[in-house]
Amino acid sequence: MFLGEFVFLDLETTGASVDSNRITEIGLISVKNGEYQDEWQTLINPQKKIPSNIQMITGINDQMVENAPTFGDIYESLFARLDGKILVAHNVRFDYAFLRNEFKSNGIKYSPSLLCTVKLSRLLYPEERKHGLDSIIKRLSLACGTRHRAMTDTRAIWDFAQHVQKNFESSLISDSIEKLLKGSSLPKGIDKEMIEAIPSSPGVYIFKGENNCILYVGKSKNLRSRVTSHFSGDHSNKKDLKINQNITQIDWHESAGELGALLLESQLVKTMRPLYNRKLRQKTESFTIHWNPIDGPKNPQVSELSEFDEIPLGSIYGIFDSKKAVLKTLKDVSKTYNLCLKTLGIESGEGPCFSHQLGVCMGACIEEESTLNHAMRLSLALSKFLIPSWPFEDEVLLIEQSERSGLVEKHRIRNWTHLDYEVTGKKSNSEYLLSPQKVFDYDTFQILRKFIEKPTNQLTIIPDKFRSPH
Repeated sequence: MFLGEFVFLDLETTGASVDSNRITEIGLISVKNGEYQDEWQTLINPQKKIPSNIQMITGINDQMVENAPTFGDIYESLFARLDGKILVAHNVRFDYAFLRNEFKSNGIKYSPSLLCTVKLSRLLYPEERKHGLDSIIKRLSLACGTRHRAMTDTRAIWDFAQHVQKNFESSLISDSIEKLLKGSSLPKGIDKEMIEAIPSSPGVYIFKGENNCILYVGKSKNLRSRVTSHFSGDHSNKKDLKINQNITQIDWHESAGELGALLLESQLVKTMRPLYNRKLRQKTESFTIHWNPIDGPKNPQVSELSEFDEIPLGSIYGIFDSKKAVLKTLKDVSKTYNLCLKTLGIESGEGPCFSHQLGVCMGACIEEESTLNHAMRLSLALSKFLIPSWPFEDEVLLIEQSERSGLVEKHRIRNWTHLDYEVTGKKSNSEYLLSPQKVFDYDTFQILRKFIEKPTNQLTIIPDKFRSPH
């Protein structure tokens, strides 16, 4: 049973970023002790253009909101409907963030208890994988009009609540709601003001414990939303619980986009060695498979990266923590592709290799398979590990910029190596600054490759000229 006073609510907005977008429509239903009370809805003039893609999703265009009230026109009456009641929404922190900002700009502090129906669905239907509103509507056969209009979605959320009240024991519903409301509380020493100071923009966050102990480093496209998610109460493992028990301070660094956030996160994890980061790299050596089927050695060579004055990209395969890991990979490859252990340099001596005796090797070791054919199959087997050649003629600038913050970040890159970094625009209040490594780093390579092969709308590559194939 939904005991107490609740407001079921949905918003439509001009975009996802709370800092740069505005509300275009509000729909709400008031509920008391599980019983419907009344409903209210209105279009809102956001006082800015609605992007065409948002118009397509919501059906709300500039003409529809031209003569609608602004939030400043309705905030007092809206606050009267919301004040003192539990706010219920699907992904409630999204709607709350917009309401909080709008009320704050009108001189009102809005800080309600929050109930997320996504999390409620997860608790009550643990066997289900999907808990989006569309999935719930389909799963429960709920009547629903056109999606992505505020009142339509609000009614769908309320219909879900009614279905829950009919199909679950009142005590289970009450316990689940209590758990979610309690779980949304912040750790001791972390207040809402600290959370609200974090921007809803890309960047890196750092959780600290007593004596500035670094607990965890993470990144997100939306810092505030990601940080808040750590305090949801539905901790899936002991690590999350321990972080919440020990956290005393949250630091953050705003970036212009996801690229800068990923690079800084990788760097901070390596230098800070946080207690609870799973992918902590503490290795001092890195090894690779060095092999050139055209003019290199016959057998693949296990090489340490420090042996190369300049990394011979296009002829190295994988980056490994140890020689043992390299040899294991080669052995696994030999089994999968029926390759010769001697030609791979794993076995030595006269006669056929052990794999050929087992009927696996196709006979390169005793010249039953040509060197060329084996090399072609080896090239295919190793292809997924290949560190590709640099696709540009020379160095390039990767430029990320944020309209919201005014930040512009320039990354100078050559041969998958981060050579230089420059940031302009709004000054960051963070002490955590990205430093170019100027040497090949496998994690940096993986990050850069993702953005170079598939640039985002916020990323510019200069010069945008690829090397001619040869």
